[in-house]
Amino acid sequence: MTHQFDPAHAERLLDEGRRAWHDPAQVLRHLNLERCTALADVGCGPGWFALEAARRVPPGGRVYAVDLSPEMLALLSRRARAAGLENVLPVLAEEEDEWPVPTGACAAALIANVYHEVDPASMFVGEVKRILEPGGLCLLVDWKPEATPVGPPVSARVAPEDVVAEFTAAGFDYAGPCDVGPYSYGLRFVKPRQ
Repeated sequence: MTHQFDPAHAERLLDEGRRAWHDPAQVLRHLNLERCTALADVGCGPGWFALEAARRVPPGGRVYAVDLSPEMLALLSRRARAAGLENVLPVLAEEEDEWPVPTGACAAALIANVYHEVDPASMFVGEVKRILEPGGLCLLVDWKPEATPVGPPVSARVAPEDVVAEFTAAGFDYAGPCDVGPYSYGLRFVKPRQ
């Protein structure tokens, strides 16, 4: 069962209280952004992680901010302009079509609290793999499959072992878990170089 976040509630995704349980610094440290030429923030919403990542990539680095919602991307664009960030590239994606991001363009991908909304039969994992360069790192963050003070219903959450099975079946190498805060799990995957 998937659970879709309503863009009308975007302000909840920008609440500064979120840092206590979903701190961008704690999550982004797992992506080696100081050496990242391009990051895809897949399911970026209004840019909670994308804008911080745009500040951390090296000069000339960029962030592809990928989302299905035009409303979320419009809010992200306004926030990026207000912050003076010119290296954030909003990307409107279609659920069942190739994303408008070049093949092999990204050294890293972040999928934060989005995967529980994804149909496992969709093109999603294949598209993440396509846009990553060989050896590229994917960090998937999603809600622990237990009751937490915030987040979607427990029935909509995806167990980490299911995510590992789906990504490895798609050809990713599993690189292990990482700490991303109290309510979510973090899983690292690498696109093989061959």
